[in-house]
Amino acid sequence: MVTTPQETIPKTNPSNCMCRRNFLGGIAAMGAGTLLPSEVLQAQMPKLAGRVNTHHHLTAPAYVKFLFDNNVRQFPNKSIAEGLDDMDKSGVSTAFVSTIGPGFWFGNPTDARKIAREVNEFAARQTIDHPGRFGMFAALPVPDIEGCLREIEYSLETLKADGVYLFTNFGDKPLYGDKYLGDASLAPIYEELNRRHAIIYVHPKDAACCHDAQPGIGGSLIEYGTDTTRAIASLLFSGTAARYPNLTFIFAHGGGTMPYLASRFLGDLAPYLQENGTLRAGAPAEKKTTAMPRGMLPELRKFYYDTASVENPLALMALKKLALPSHILFGTDFPFGNGMEHVENLHASRVFNEAEMRGVERENAAQLLVRLRT
Repeated sequence: MVTTPQETIPKTNPSNCMCRRNFLGGIAAMGAGTLLPSEVLQAQMPKLAGRVNTHHHLTAPAYVKFLFDNNVRQFPNKSIAEGLDDMDKSGVSTAFVSTIGPGFWFGNPTDARKIAREVNEFAARQTIDHPGRFGMFAALPVPDIEGCLREIEYSLETLKADGVYLFTNFGDKPLYGDKYLGDASLAPIYEELNRRHAIIYVHPKDAACCHDAQPGIGGSLIEYGTDTTRAIASLLFSGTAARYPNLTFIFAHGGGTMPYLASRFLGDLAPYLQENGTLRAGAPAEKKTTAMPRGMLPELRKFYYDTASVENPLALMALKKLALPSHILFGTDFPFGNGMEHVENLHASRVFNEAEMRGVERENAAQLLVRLRT
């Protein structure tokens, strides 16, 4: 039996937090724009509209305890204050938070639902406690489909989440997934999210096939990028990406190895890719299939990609060829490394001109994420 932490929303100490009833009431009011008088909200908002970080990991105490109790993994457990400090030093006004792997599934749906709910309520509380500083992608207790549908409704309607968060792989066994995002079992989730025109943030985790393929080498060095590409391929070739046109996918780490494997995926089209999102004159007609009736390139360019861990000219030049310029988003992968180094490396790469850099650092996210426009 998996041991899970107790309720993480404090019932007392109003100077630091609010009771569950007031917390949920505050979230609901925030959604209606009446949480605080506009003058108070404006006073608490960041003074400057700075960078937007779509790749910021929030380590909720309940999740840290959950992993510790189950002897799963250890990772930098940074506080909210440390996160805000990193944001301030790197000029980030708003960070959209997600939860690091391996996720919540250890074979017990009740436990998975409980910890996902606690993680999401913790994230939602930060959006209230620090107005304007945080948005959130809600965690889902995959592969518990019914639990996911309940959490989608609660997170998007009650907690006012900005989207949901999925790992590249999942499975019936704990830790290492053996199924990918195009798997037919996820259809009810996609149907509900498509109905809601939802955003899905995708982050890699260790896969069953390859988590120890090179002993002594952590999965993040090779497998994270590779597993992101496996997830993208699964969405493409299963027809999932085309079947649900209202879904918006954001892939971490520049889409993994996808930009470098473009010639294998796109074939004769790859040499004709241009940075402005079009194909150079003379490009052959794109092959269309039942899974991709518009072709593969429109689906790949429908996706969004963040810059976390790929802030170098080798990676960014390839990504810039594959992705639409308006679909590249800034990310830091907090708490791994520090935000200012990511900013400095991004600018030192000299891949983006001034207008493109404004888009990457803020304007692209502002067009995508409703929270930034309200």
